[in-house]
Amino acid sequence: MCAASQLLAHCQGLRCTIGEPDLTLGELLRALVRLFAITAFTVFPVLAQNSVPARRGEIHGRVINSANKASVGIATIEVTLGNATTPAGRVTANSDGIFRLQNLAVGRYRVQVRALGYRPVDIRNVDISSSVPRADVGTVTLTATPVELQTVEVIIHRQDVQLAPDRNTFVVRDMPTTRGGNALDVLKNVPAVDVDIDNIVSLRGNSAVTVQINGRPSPMKPAQLGNFLSQLPADMVDKVEIIPNPSARDDPTGVAGIINIVLKQESDAGTSGGLNLSGGTTGQVNVGGNLGYENGPFTFYGSYGFLRDRRPRVEALFRQNNYLSPLTYLDESVDRLQKPLAHTLTASTTYKLREKDELSLDVVYSTRNQDESFGITYRDLNSSRILTGLSDRLTTGRGNESNFETALGFKHAFAEKGHRLSAEGSIVRDQEGGSSSVRSRVLTLSGAPSGSAALENQDTWEHPHENNIKVDYVRPLAPLVRIETGYKGSLQQFHTTLDTRVLDPVSGQYLPDPTRINDFLFDETVNAGYAMMSAKQGNFQLQGGARGEHAASTFHLNTTGSTFNNSYNSIFPSALVAYNVDDAHQVKLSYSTRIKRPDEPDLLDPTAHYADPLNLSRGNPYLKPEYIQALELGLQRTGERITMQLTPFWRHTRDAVRSLRTIDAAGVATRTYANISTADAYGGDATVALSGGRLTGFLATSIFHQVSNAANVTPGLSINTTGYRGRANATMRFSKTTDVQALISYQPAMTVEQGRNAARSQFSFAGRKKLMDDQLSVTLRVIDPFSTASESSTTIDPRFVQTSDRMRKIRGLVLGLSYTFGKPVKDKDGDLVGADPGR
Repeated sequence: MCAASQLLAHCQGLRCTIGEPDLTLGELLRALVRLFAITAFTVFPVLAQNSVPARRGEIHGRVINSANKASVGIATIEVTLGNATTPAGRVTANSDGIFRLQNLAVGRYRVQVRALGYRPVDIRNVDISSSVPRADVGTVTLTATPVELQTVEVIIHRQDVQLAPDRNTFVVRDMPTTRGGNALDVLKNVPAVDVDIDNIVSLRGNSAVTVQINGRPSPMKPAQLGNFLSQLPADMVDKVEIIPNPSARDDPTGVAGIINIVLKQESDAGTSGGLNLSGGTTGQVNVGGNLGYENGPFTFYGSYGFLRDRRPRVEALFRQNNYLSPLTYLDESVDRLQKPLAHTLTASTTYKLREKDELSLDVVYSTRNQDESFGITYRDLNSSRILTGLSDRLTTGRGNESNFETALGFKHAFAEKGHRLSAEGSIVRDQEGGSSSVRSRVLTLSGAPSGSAALENQDTWEHPHENNIKVDYVRPLAPLVRIETGYKGSLQQFHTTLDTRVLDPVSGQYLPDPTRINDFLFDETVNAGYAMMSAKQGNFQLQGGARGEHAASTFHLNTTGSTFNNSYNSIFPSALVAYNVDDAHQVKLSYSTRIKRPDEPDLLDPTAHYADPLNLSRGNPYLKPEYIQALELGLQRTGERITMQLTPFWRHTRDAVRSLRTIDAAGVATRTYANISTADAYGGDATVALSGGRLTGFLATSIFHQVSNAANVTPGLSINTTGYRGRANATMRFSKTTDVQALISYQPAMTVEQGRNAARSQFSFAGRKKLMDDQLSVTLRVIDPFSTASESSTTIDPRFVQTSDRMRKIRGLVLGLSYTFGKPVKDKDGDLVGADPGR
């Protein structure tokens, strides 16, 4: 049996959940030790066959900007031994500008330091000897300067995909297939991330994922967040970080991990900026601009985006009503048209009070409105599928949304390298809602109106608010050991109202419908503290820690006077072990525990919400939080042009929240939610990234097996199924000024709880021409040329069988222009766990 097979087999046998009474800490530790032993005795020897003998030298230093003495966290450092043509080592400086190359042979080295937008620095005759094995090149000062086009191209393509021990980073700012699109188009270009037709984002097939904006979790819930991302211009996005197994430093919310969307927010020295304009055959118009300025201790970056679109959509539903004898059928057809219009502003500014102290202020503001029409036609059929009844329903209205987020931060660096303190306070204020009018009619079988129409008005609003404060402290205890600790307090609130009024034909007045009036408040306070230790010993990198939280929530229904309180304590341990077999091979093993809190209005609110009179949903205020354990093994090989990563994973969830559909004797289908006993998922991700040549891109696939135990709810909800998905993104550079890019993804049909989802595929294509020394670029995108932007699912229940088909009409062409001036925007790398712990 191969190493990966043994590990997966062991993961299948590992069934433990933090907090269960039959599991002791010792048993958990023994299980982890056993798994790591399998790794050590099966994987390490295989990779070590091609390893080189251990070397003992080290070269270290720090890279700063000559203008403001700020750290240059994007610098790449290469060392070459003697007259060799192949580098003996290569690293990227961390966020403090610190770099360290280890395991170098005795000899004389040449050190080359490069960064996008800076003049390279070449340091020669750096000696490593047996008596003096460590060489400190000191502080390397880089001077900002225009970069030659060829150099810019090489560096950018090298950084398109960055695979690190704790996260994978995908640089998307220069991706043709996203130009003129939105942030959801960006996410569709990232491996293991999926976006469904309702704009719900998922990771590894799980929609319970935490989406962050600039490292801060968004309080918006999946549907609202999807709407926001669908109206956030893609040109504002710099890169996307995928963190499937976060450490104790990060918030533990989200079953599948974290997706961090990093907006462009830093400028290079001097003044820089850009303008973007695009339009499409679908009615889409996207206009944006950005401006960056840096002068001494002050830096500023701001951007504005305008988006207008036209999004038609068709849906069909066919239901077999088994509860009637003889059975009957319901055939629904839906036409929906959405016309969003959005304005988005971002601003990021930093000011160095002195060399070691820095203040920062980040702001994101967006306002959006959307006109929508939603028409449904109902056809009642008898057992011979002959039409017996006809009716329709038309909903028209305007939705309004706004989002405001601001964060004030402070950083202090102590005299000792890597010793720092940071604090941040953030405020989020959102709102979403609007008014709509509904007209319902009974029709004759020929389609003519029969009698007067039923009229109603509906007004609904959601107001999510959040306040956060956090403090983080990092201190090295030794050159290769550091500790981290911190505190975070958060207060989340949302207020939701629903008012439905129906026209009384007798009085001619709109009267309240008591079954569809709602007013509730939700408050949740979380106080958390964490402690972590990171160390490096030889070729091993180690990290371990724990996060403790106290959460208290109150859910109050003003309409009924009902109150639901929930208070609980949680411990979230995490650990990571990485082994660098040599400069090209790495093995890692990581473990984390996470939580998914039931803090969404749709999940908790027991009031009936109508999609239409025959399809409604109700929340469950008694839902318990999900607790998740995740274990991952990572195998990575890094070459000059090709980087490969294989990540087997296992995830165990207790009290998993699942949706459940039922139907009553009147034919009304209701969706609600319940906690099932357990859900397990295990499988593997594989990514191959190609860079540095004419052809760049990645090929990624995920294979996973899911097992859920829903016997506590209904046996028919349990599943045991296997699925996979694949995605490829390729860019071909025909010349220095011309490139084309294609994206294709595919997911086959898969069994899910209470039914089955049909296969899905996606394809897009783009070509780009660069002009005026790369200051101006023209991009043409071909969106969904084969009209595959559709989803189909089947719900199977003893009382009914229902098939739903949904399709977005997005096929078209988008032409975009992009103009930049001044110096290019520079990359702002995150603080990676896998970096040298002595930073």
